[in-house]
Amino acid sequence: MPQLRELNLETDSIISSVCDYYGTKRSDLLKSKRGTFNEPRCAAIYLIRKVRHDKLKEIGDLFNLEKYSSVSSIIERMKFKMRHDRKLKTRIEKLEILLRKGQGQT
Repeated sequence: MPQLRELNLETDSIISSVCDYYGTKRSDLLKSKRGTFNEPRCAAIYLIRKVRHDKLKEIGDLFNLEKYSSVSSIIERMKFKMRHDRKLKTRIEKLEILLRKGQGQT
């Protein structure tokens, strides 16, 4: 979806869309639980990087991550999981479509 890369979405609208899609609260995206996969949090981080091309440090600051390498690890983990989990990939693609449609309305 090359068109999506060109959109100028705000991080807040991406986070709101992820929260709405997963039925979770924004505060839940800021929580990190070591050893558990928080799909909404990972999806938000992945989409912010993919759509907005924000710096890893900026994304880390947004999600209370001390190291930018943690953001990179989350993104790579999402890519890996999406290659091996078709349902996860479909959910992320649906989110991207929702973001594109939401941008078209503004």
